[in-house]
Amino acid sequence: MFALITAGLAASSLRMTDILATQEHLWFVVTMPVAFVVFVASAAAFAFWGPFAAPAGPDIAGGVTSELSGVDRLLVEAGRAVFLGASAAMAAALFLGGDSGPWLPGPLWHLLKTLAVVAALIWVGRRMPVLRPDRTVEVGWMVLVPLTLLQALVVAVLVLNGFYA
Repeated sequence: MFALITAGLAASSLRMTDILATQEHLWFVVTMPVAFVVFVASAAAFAFWGPFAAPAGPDIAGGVTSELSGVDRLLVEAGRAVFLGASAAMAAALFLGGDSGPWLPGPLWHLLKTLAVVAALIWVGRRMPVLRPDRTVEVGWMVLVPLTLLQALVVAVLVLNGFYA
């Protein structure tokens, strides 16, 4: 939520059209890299994906998916994939300017940015070890929450100075 609020703070609105309009000249990822990373990492953690896959990991007990097979397992895995895709699309809109870009039509730009975020998630997710849930929570509370609050403070100062106007 802090990542979402930071983007809304810069746009002075939580409406997506206003957030996209504010990014017409400079994407939010430039001034809000921490919020972007936290948003994407939170989406991956919510889907138990990549380094956050411990609850659904292939351990001896099978995790949260141990009782699933067949169509049920397919639906859960498809839901996780759809959630990651939707989160990547939202990240592209919130932090990468959505459909803004030269030469190509707007929807194609948004699709390309979404695919780039998904590709980055896959690339990073395959190279990081799976984190234990207690370590994930510890990093979240001790590192990510203070960093996102600091990011929101920096954006608030930029808003007060008229940077996004």
